[in-house]
Amino acid sequence: MRSWTSSSFAVRASILLSALLVGSHAAAAAITVPIKVMTYNTHHGGTSTSPTTTQSQIDTIAAENPDVVLLQEAYYNQLSTYVDGLNSRQNTTAWHGSYNRSCKAGTEPNCTSLSSESVMILTRLKTVTVTPRLIWAKDDYHVARASIRMVVELADGTQVNVFVAHLPALVAYASARVTWVNTFKTWASSFGGPKVVGGDFNERPSEKAVLSMTQLYNDAWAVGGSGSGYTHMKDGTTTLYRRIDYLFWDKTSGSTQTSVKVAGDVHDSDHVAVVATFAVLSTAPQVPAVIETPLFSDSFSTFDATQWPARVITGTQDSTIPLSVLGGNLQIGALKDSVSGAHYYGISTGGFNLSINGCASVQLAQTASPATAAYSMFGVIKDTNNLYRWYHVGDSLVAEQKVAGVKKTLADLQYSATAHQFLRIRKVTNTATGTQDVVFETAPDNGGVPGTYTERFRDAWSSAVAATSLKVELKAGTSGAEVAPGSAYFDNVRVATNCK
Repeated sequence: MRSWTSSSFAVRASILLSALLVGSHAAAAAITVPIKVMTYNTHHGGTSTSPTTTQSQIDTIAAENPDVVLLQEAYYNQLSTYVDGLNSRQNTTAWHGSYNRSCKAGTEPNCTSLSSESVMILTRLKTVTVTPRLIWAKDDYHVARASIRMVVELADGTQVNVFVAHLPALVAYASARVTWVNTFKTWASSFGGPKVVGGDFNERPSEKAVLSMTQLYNDAWAVGGSGSGYTHMKDGTTTLYRRIDYLFWDKTSGSTQTSVKVAGDVHDSDHVAVVATFAVLSTAPQVPAVIETPLFSDSFSTFDATQWPARVITGTQDSTIPLSVLGGNLQIGALKDSVSGAHYYGISTGGFNLSINGCASVQLAQTASPATAAYSMFGVIKDTNNLYRWYHVGDSLVAEQKVAGVKKTLADLQYSATAHQFLRIRKVTNTATGTQDVVFETAPDNGGVPGTYTERFRDAWSSAVAATSLKVELKAGTSGAEVAPGSAYFDNVRVATNCK
């Protein structure tokens, strides 16, 4: 037996501790990227056409704000309806998708009659490749059911395989479902990288086809769901009575699951949706974190004229409108009461270089009177003809651009004094598209600092709004005779680069 001296024990203990620390550091260094996926059997676009429930389904999808949507029982000619509806609701052009039609007649591998029924994958992420597939497993409706594999790229460049599934229906076709799953597993295993699979499996969790899936894939609801997770209704009722819709993720890629829920209105389809968020191990090269660099801030404890060397840049100004610091806020007003014509006043900074992921934000502590058409405005300004800005008027919060003197409304939101306390305009490099984007965001107040920002609009940044020298303008006023328009109050202005 080897004897250990106190010194040799200390050496071995030191080596063991070092190994544990190295292992711990390696584990801590693992980076994950989220992807939110929804699967939804649409019942051919809804249970009603007058009024249409397809639009209600799109409302549900938009409210959940997924990255990828897997649809079953959609007619193939409904693709543009879903894509355009999501783009419209989310003020974007990013949504796109693919469909694949199932087969009504034929003998493998030749389909002689395609069905109008399809599966679809919709996404707002970059699509790398799309692979359609017919899987031959006959039931009363189809001889082969469609699937799609889509490779999507996450924000950091990590790629994920996403598959949509719709298995043979009816109790009598349990063996066809097993055939479908076995064929699918062999096909999916030929692709490397993390995998997410979703769809209508037409089986409960204890039945053979689903059990076969769980040999290689985790069942999202079984891992993290709360309650029954029922997704399907009995015919002619609105009672959910069984779980046959699933999201799965593979057991080998190191991905994890962070949330899962059911969503949707039982009057819109005979199914509700399943929504889950997964944390995928990043394959992007690890680079040092970029630190946000502040360029300017003012909390208006006093008025520092050196920080605000100019007054209104955009349009004429009425210097008889009071301008003061009150209770830690910049107060513009009282604005002109019952006076016709345009009467605005405000302040502006010097120029800042926001070309490298720069941003400017402000707390709109209190708007001018919402009972009037008085304006409270915050903008990043190149000159009077080229700018981006937020403004409040009445019950609206509007994101606006002005390029070459032409104004354009980018987003028009129902104003919330809670959700829209902080307004931010950000220039960001879009890693998915390679473009430079302008992003309009809002956040609630969190003790004088912004809470989590929510993106409200995104588009390509106009080169006319030259980001190398942008000024911040705070402005309020009226464009006509308004009775008791009140004052606008601003606080906590911040300008920075490398904004997150």
